[in-house]
Amino acid sequence: MALLSISVFLWFMTGLIFVLFFLEPVRQWLRNFHTRYAEKYSVHFRGDGKPADPRRIRTIFVSMEIGAFVIGFLMFGNPIFGLWALGFVFFSITYFAKLLHQRELDKFDDQMVDITYAMKNSLKAGMTLQQAMQLIATEFKPPASEQFKIAIREVQLGASVEEALKHLEERVNNEDFRIVVNAVEILRQTGGNMVETFENVTDTLKTRKRVEGKIKSLTAQGRMGAIILCAMPFIMALLLYFLSRDYIEPLFTTLLGNIILTIVLLLVSTGWVLIQKIISIEV
Repeated sequence: MALLSISVFLWFMTGLIFVLFFLEPVRQWLRNFHTRYAEKYSVHFRGDGKPADPRRIRTIFVSMEIGAFVIGFLMFGNPIFGLWALGFVFFSITYFAKLLHQRELDKFDDQMVDITYAMKNSLKAGMTLQQAMQLIATEFKPPASEQFKIAIREVQLGASVEEALKHLEERVNNEDFRIVVNAVEILRQTGGNMVETFENVTDTLKTRKRVEGKIKSLTAQGRMGAIILCAMPFIMALLLYFLSRDYIEPLFTTLLGNIILTIVLLLVSTGWVLIQKIISIEV
């Protein structure tokens, strides 16, 4: 009875300390986290041509987090696994937000050669640079059309073409487009044949794309090997859990097993980062 009373008292004091010192900072962090990533996801999920409602996405986030904690806790009977499941949801939200953003940037990168071709042909036909940008905004598919619409809107509100292109380059963070922006800035300052410059830029980008394609082909095996190596420990653990639960159960039920699992997660994460650094080759 005394031991039970002490346990209840310790749990009560732990909860009281959490409420007094950590509850409000945690709530503020969660609010900022949900708001930031809900806005990022809303851009990529559209309905009737408009971004999704961030409030609905925040509700989905909260439901996923609560569900993950409850499932982790009920499956293993330990709140630590509920917290691990909750951490996995946080990681998944941030990872897929970066994945969606990178996919958008990759789409823009795939359109770069066509963009420079369109700008070169428009200038050759006698159009101004702003008219060439307007053509891309109306004739191209997203994300190029959306980004150039924002740039055209900035020009209409009083920004110069160079400033609008610079802001566009900051948004897309594309090395190829940075070449275009630098070429335009140099031509505006020093003068020169803009059509000839865009022809040279287009040839340069075509060469870069060809080299990038070869590099992706050569590193495809390394990327697949990274996925297999990092997924293998978890696949084996899952198979052993269903085939021989007594053999692997100490990893989940003992303190030493929990420590080993944590070390494994850290090592796999470190290995994934290192492999990605090795196979990522800048052109």
